[in-house]
Amino acid sequence: MLGAAGADVDALAGIEQWARRSVVVPDGTGIVDMHVHLGIDRDGHALGADDLTRDLDANGITAAVAFPADEPGASGDFREPNLRVCAAATAHPGRIIPFCRVDPAGPFEAAMEEAHRGGARGLKLHPVAQRFRPESDACVAAVRLATDMGWPVVFHAGFGARPLGPAFAALLERVPSARLILAHGGRGDHRALAAVTAGYPDVLFDTSIAALPDLVMLPPERLVFGSDRPYGDHAQALHLVGAAARVAGWDAAALRAVLGGNARRLLGGVAP
Repeated sequence: MLGAAGADVDALAGIEQWARRSVVVPDGTGIVDMHVHLGIDRDGHALGADDLTRDLDANGITAAVAFPADEPGASGDFREPNLRVCAAATAHPGRIIPFCRVDPAGPFEAAMEEAHRGGARGLKLHPVAQRFRPESDACVAAVRLATDMGWPVVFHAGFGARPLGPAFAALLERVPSARLILAHGGRGDHRALAAVTAGYPDVLFDTSIAALPDLVMLPPERLVFGSDRPYGDHAQALHLVGAAARVAGWDAAALRAVLGGNARRLLGGVAP
């Protein structure tokens, strides 16, 4: 596809190899990617399970948390895409950890229950794509149900987001035991989010397409590795974490935690 579009595929492959080598992964690290979309997004970005696992292998990544792209399906409630992600996890055991996706404005309870029966292990919410507020009653109810199920919740918290600090402060006040992953380093309102979540150790930030200064200012125990495939790529994502480790002076234990250990803690042992 890239070649057909006129890109220099060999040059891009060389850049990917350089980016992978720029992070020295400590021995014994099992890398977990906390942010992958499967399916075909409304804007045409697409990723299939077989392509994902090949990409994981090429980049030395053990497993990925995957949830549907922005494709609500014929029912409009993500039920069909959620079950496709669960089926992909069954077809690739130990490599894909399935999360479901819902629109809190719709009948999300039935969709979440069905995904739970299908093997889902968490929830993805996208306030920008589905046009809801994190502090809304409907979103709070979805987060509370996920928390009652023992699920962590990945939130889009990046590009196109309004100021988010007050919104997530209100959400956490109502569901203080929620385990949240704020995507893209909270790039939509990073400093305010870092401040309001400081007292919540189970609120973490993923590194996908984040700003390097934002990652450096956070303690490594609050970060999890993410790529945002197919929007991001694994080589770039690893390079970003390697740069943050060098700038912030993380030791091997801290880097190992960011790349996989923190995700395993948050996932409660689901990740391999």
